[in-house]
Amino acid sequence: MNPQIIDRTLSNGLRVIILPNEKAPLVNVTVGYKVGSKDDSFSHKGFAHFFEHLMFDGSKNVKRGEFDALCSKAGGTFNAYTSYDQTIYHTTVPAHQLDLVLWLESDRMLQFGVGQIGLETQQKVVSEEIKQSVENQPYGTWRIEQGKLAFSDDCSYQWEVLGNRAHIESATLNEVASFFDRYYRPDNACLVVAGHVDIVSVYESVEQYFGTIPKKDGIIARNPFSSSMKRTGSHIIHDAVPLPAVFVSYHLDGFKSDRSVQADVLASAFGDGKSSRLYTNLVRDKKLASSAFCYADQREHASLLTFSTTASQPGISHDQLIEELETEIRSLQTIPLHDHELEKAINAAATGFAYHLQTNAGMADLVCNQTLFWDDPMRAFSILDRYRSISKEELNDLYSSVIGNSEAVTISVIPK
Repeated sequence: MNPQIIDRTLSNGLRVIILPNEKAPLVNVTVGYKVGSKDDSFSHKGFAHFFEHLMFDGSKNVKRGEFDALCSKAGGTFNAYTSYDQTIYHTTVPAHQLDLVLWLESDRMLQFGVGQIGLETQQKVVSEEIKQSVENQPYGTWRIEQGKLAFSDDCSYQWEVLGNRAHIESATLNEVASFFDRYYRPDNACLVVAGHVDIVSVYESVEQYFGTIPKKDGIIARNPFSSSMKRTGSHIIHDAVPLPAVFVSYHLDGFKSDRSVQADVLASAFGDGKSSRLYTNLVRDKKLASSAFCYADQREHASLLTFSTTASQPGISHDQLIEELETEIRSLQTIPLHDHELEKAINAAATGFAYHLQTNAGMADLVCNQTLFWDDPMRAFSILDRYRSISKEELNDLYSSVIGNSEAVTISVIPK
């Protein structure tokens, strides 16, 4: 797949990608900022995600509630997400409403416009989200403990994307405005317009709405990272859960490594679906577990390959789960992947990736990501070929270097 794209940079540093697609009279506008939870300060953990909420609560010329009202009235939909490394805003509207979205997004980038009421409202929203999805969720805190165990105290990968509830609840308007000035700037962003558009007129509109946003001086502050910040160990969480669960993780290179796609395929072979090794052996055959999975938790500087399983019944200890899970993990040394396992894993990983290329929003998201971190929007359309070319030898090499004789990060969650 090699679509026509326009790739330009405005004088203020904003990267602009235009992807024409005439299959439907719709257009998606995606704005990605290269700021995620790893850019939070140690005293303001969770600010990147907090901003995902704040940016819908008013801007310089758009009052509280108007973003939602204007998009809905125009027949549009919108969403956003925050990861460890980036924050992405998506809006899809009928093609003739493109200028409305460009104006809304440019106004959010121009100047911080959230008032005290908006700040307090979103503090309550995010605080409740942390309570429901982490603090009061069965097995909800394991990732927090994983970060503390897997990374040193001076590493900003030590906390989860949602951050620290106390830090969010105590945030002031000056503090969030300072965060905006630091990261919400044209030269730290990528704008992707994908859909039924005329390239010339779209670029003129982009220039009109975004070209006048001032370029900010100074370099963008980043938290440092080094390989010495990676750690291993084990930890037990006593929680209000019915059955034990274990999570065994190994350090990977960051997602900019060529091995990131290999990690996706290896994880798929181990833990994707009922025919995967973990499910077949631990759930179906041994009936030791009620669930078993594996996934590559991709981050820019340091990813984690995580294997997990949950006991099927009382009486099965977390030590037993760890022993059986580690046996399955080590089995690849003596029982390499079969051809049909590799084919299935590649197809599953490639299908998940290809799914994003079927919609304007998915395509814009991928292109934005490749532009922010690889400076190469066209890379989004070559990754499928990389998946399909992966060999068993590459996966064996990855396994040997990542797992081999490496120590793991092991979290056990057991009933109180």
